[in-house]
Amino acid sequence: RSLVVVVPLAVFLSILEVAFYNIPADVSHSAAYATNTAKLLLLFLLGMTVFYTGEAMHRDREVRIEPVLWAAPAPNSVLLLSKFLATLSLTLSLMVLVGLTAILIQFLRGHTPVEIQAYLITYSVILLPGILLITGGSVALNVLLRDRYLTYAVSIGIGVGLFYLYGQGYNHWLYNPLLYQLWKYSDLTGAGNNQATILIQRLYCVAVATLCLSLAHLFFQRKSTKGFHVDGRLSAAGWSSLTAVVSVIVALITSLFITSSAR
Repeated sequence: RSLVVVVPLAVFLSILEVAFYNIPADVSHSAAYATNTAKLLLLFLLGMTVFYTGEAMHRDREVRIEPVLWAAPAPNSVLLLSKFLATLSLTLSLMVLVGLTAILIQFLRGHTPVEIQAYLITYSVILLPGILLITGGSVALNVLLRDRYLTYAVSIGIGVGLFYLYGQGYNHWLYNPLLYQLWKYSDLTGAGNNQATILIQRLYCVAVATLCLSLAHLFFQRKSTKGFHVDGRLSAAGWSSLTAVVSVIVALITSLFITSSAR
């Protein structure tokens, strides 16, 4: 029910500047609208992801249906990925709603032509990988800490600490999954200097998100099988371990590239 208030508020504040103020169009009006709404939408996506992931992870226990679900012949991956995808679908819906509203406002204000690709590029490259990482990290924290309010406290502490560092100028690519103050629209189209670094950093975020989901699966309280092999084949835990190892390798390789290119 909180979505009835949260979603309209998030949409209104995200499109506030483009609706009532003149946004400088360095590349195009569509690029300016997409960039402005993406930057304003980041904090709402961050807060909603952390809050609703916690709600999804602990809702079954609160309504006392967790034993019923755990007794069902369903693998742990189904239980975890369903909650991950539910939160991800919610944030994607908000992104689409803000994007459509911004396009409508741009058209009504006469700032044509409307370039849909500017919104698609900005939202898919800037917002989506960061939200994947935050959602995956929230799922892992909820599994590891096993307490919703402790997870909220840790998540808020991490967020406040990171934004404090960003404000002090310590906004390195490796610990800035939302690319706060690190990008311009020209960087996304190749006209800037950071397109390759941004794309590699987004791959790094996806790898870390995959690692978080693998760890969540490995440490999930409901243990359906023991060991990494079952009947001579990899078990679910075995596949999770293998995925975690691959994710760590990808994250290390991309982090080395990011570090060398950011010097």
